[in-house]
Amino acid sequence: HKPEVQDAVFHLLGMEEQEIRDKFGILIDALRFGAPPHGGIAFGLDRLVMLMAGADSIREVMVFPKTQTAACPLTGAPAEVGDPQLRELGIRLRKPVAEAKSE
Repeated sequence: HKPEVQDAVFHLLGMEEQEIRDKFGILIDALRFGAPPHGGIAFGLDRLVMLMAGADSIREVMVFPKTQTAACPLTGAPAEVGDPQLRELGIRLRKPVAEAKSE
């Protein structure tokens, strides 16, 4: 719940300020606005707000909503992974055999 701690962790992982902003800016901003410590236990505030607002779905009131396909309209996740990130993670992609033969 402390943005400076989260920021320090990102820097320990070797991330640059711009990369942190691009990938985790929403999280850092939320922490700066005062996310309370909860230890993994929350009060179900989204559900309470849904009931109070008369919304049909909890997704209508969620702060960080996901769609039916688990996409995030706020961050655009999931997104394509670029070659630099794949190299950083030690991941190599292989094309399917049929696709590789047709090229």
